[in-house]
Amino acid sequence: MISGAERGRGGDALARHLLKPENDEVEVLVPRGLGSPDLIGQVRELVALSLGGRTDRPVYHVHCDPDPAIADNDGARRRFWALFEQEFGLASQPYAGAIHVKHGRRHEHRVYSLVRPSGAVVDVGYDYLRRERCARVVEYEHGMPVPTPSKHSRAIVRALREQGRDDVAAWMEASGTTTAARPVARLSPQERLIQERTGVDLDGLRAAALAAWRESADGPGFIEALRARGLALRQGRSGPVVVDGTGTAHLATRLVGAAARRADGTRIPAAAVRERLAGLTLQTHGETHGQDRGAHERGAVAAAPGGGPRDGAGAGRDAGGAVAHRDADGAHSERGRRGGGGVEHALDRLVARPAAARLRARLRLMAPAANRELADRLDSVRARTWIAVPGMAVDIWGLPIQGERPRLG
Repeated sequence: MISGAERGRGGDALARHLLKPENDEVEVLVPRGLGSPDLIGQVRELVALSLGGRTDRPVYHVHCDPDPAIADNDGARRRFWALFEQEFGLASQPYAGAIHVKHGRRHEHRVYSLVRPSGAVVDVGYDYLRRERCARVVEYEHGMPVPTPSKHSRAIVRALREQGRDDVAAWMEASGTTTAARPVARLSPQERLIQERTGVDLDGLRAAALAAWRESADGPGFIEALRARGLALRQGRSGPVVVDGTGTAHLATRLVGAAARRADGTRIPAAAVRERLAGLTLQTHGETHGQDRGAHERGAVAAAPGGGPRDGAGAGRDAGGAVAHRDADGAHSERGRRGGGGVEHALDRLVARPAAARLRARLRLMAPAANRELADRLDSVRARTWIAVPGMAVDIWGLPIQGERPRLG
């Protein structure tokens, strides 16, 4: 039995995924704890019920697919969900879902709310291992000759013995699953989604990256070998990445290591990949030619005589790339300068304004409608300003604080 799960925010896209027409048949489940008549409404309701929880991923999407060797598919699914809900404490949680029939096989999807009525969030830590344990019990009880291979077999056997299921543990040990080489999935769930989205065959990409690796002896040689295959090497957030024809990045250490392991069982350590690529100056992944050209143009503007703009691209910007604005009196201001200013500079500019202007701004901020008449009166007496007594404490508006009274001049 195969099971999979993903925790997320929910949404209409998830409901549409459960209703996708590429299946031979889709049967919407009778929901639990929900009143919406359709699956899209039910998923929306699950999300709404979870708003009180302290999590931004309140929805748990789980599917189970019984092995063809199990004759009673419906019974196996029922038993799996009973064990699953007991394991995770989800027996009273609302859920919605659907059964898919594809190529004659039936598998079931459920979407659970992880937020309890109290606001507590269900703990789904180590969910893969825990779901695998439930699946092994179902396989044993439904007469499968051997369990589905799992890289967690030894841990599952220990947990089964702790729970008193020595019969299932002994069945797994007798099959040799605890001593066999740990299986390696061809694609992770994330890689499968990437492959579906981009249309790029990841096995072919891995083979190309491995061939480029073995053809080269150093970093520059690896870059050239990748380029000959239509690939590029860029700098990613976690290290060098191989960029395919669609612009999708794949971590180089993982790509080369997985390709070698799948090709001949050898392992190319990530440290070896990083060592070969150390010292390379790589363009950051995500930078486009347009962005590079914009940076070049900004550099040209900065290099112009006097730092002023030249004709064409870059006109209207100062040497630092800021947009130049002309005030009413003809003077240039620095509104929009990147990286400049900040709260302190804004406060300095505010304090530098005339005292009457500071008071007008303060009144408008406090209550625009109530103080509009008073602000208009202050506009008509601009010559009158607050004069602070030497040593008197004033705020950023120029008004006395600590109970001191100003005098008019």
